Amino acid sequence: MNRKEIIGGVFDIGVGVPDAEEALLFWEACGYRAGPEGSLGSVKAKSLYGVDSDLRSIRLLHQDATAGLVRLMVWDKPSGVGLNKAPLKTHGNRWSVHKTDDLLNAYIHGEVYRRQGGDISLFGPEFNLDLGVNMEDKKPFREVLSSNGDVLLFTPHAQYILMTRINYDVSKYGTINVDCPLRGSEGCHMAIVVQGDDISIFDFYEDVIGFKRYHQVDIEYKPDYMPSKMFDLTPDESFSEVDFDDPEAGDAPSEHLPGRLRCFLCRAPFPLDDRLALSQPGNLGYSLFTVRVGDLNYMHRKVASSAAKTTTEIMTDEFDNPAFSFVAPDGFTWTVIQYQEEGQI
Repeated sequence: MNRKEIIGGVFDIGVGVPDAEEALLFWEACGYRAGPEGSLGSVKAKSLYGVDSDLRSIRLLHQDATAGLVRLMVWDKPSGVGLNKAPLKTHGNRWSVHKTDDLLNAYIHGEVYRRQGGDISLFGPEFNLDLGVNMEDKKPFREVLSSNGDVLLFTPHAQYILMTRINYDVSKYGTINVDCPLRGSEGCHMAIVVQGDDISIFDFYEDVIGFKRYHQVDIEYKPDYMPSKMFDLTPDESFSEVDFDDPEAGDAPSEHLPGRLRCFLCRAPFPLDDRLALSQPGNLGYSLFTVRVGDLNYMHRKVASSAAKTTTEIMTDEFDNPAFSFVAPDGFTWTVIQYQEEGQI
């Protein structure tokens, strides 16, 4: 790899958990498996992540995936409860979306868990009938119809969404593990949410980190419209969505690759629930995203001279990989890792 900037998309999702073994049971049901383990003492954890606590981490692998992985982070002294099932329309939110070929199976798992008294926020299945062609122009019973559907399975430590695409080719966008109970893929896209008016706050991910900007979608309130319902929009609210891809991804849906970063800018006449401080390292739940780059020193200089804040020095992370962390202009913490040849994840 000769690229100095990002290689792949979002590499892994940092998930704070109080009990790694219990968390592993959930993620194994999603198709992941335990991989490398590592640890940091409180001094090094403070330097890299800003958290004064000992840390033990386990990287969870998903078949042969090289993006959309999971990093379980067990803090000796967690700093907060985290997002804790935060609704989509929450300032500071993070979540991940994974492909499945059986959305009703995912719903049944969530509904049974809910009826058993499990702590879960379950939404869906919800379908977007406008995929490919607007619903008004589709011809039911006369032609093949495309759609996409989602089920939200939010637990105290996992902002996890399963999606399906019906009669719509996204064959490279995640690989489903058919041998796990939820029949899920690695993370296809990872999301962040902020409230504001300036969409250019996300330009950093293209201009500095090197993601490939794909497109922007602007959504306003519309009754019975999937995005409006999932975000629980009111008539005076709206949002914009900007996608940033792996530089190797193509523009056609059939050429999309896992690891996409999906950024949401919400507009509302009043302050939204603000959990940005609870989606940072040290908290339980989704609290970190990472990327890998071809030249860590080059990227460190680039980030340090940008609008990013709190850029750390380069040091080794808990997996003995050279890394540094920073806070992006939108307020989210990221860690940048030196790319290693495949097989060294």
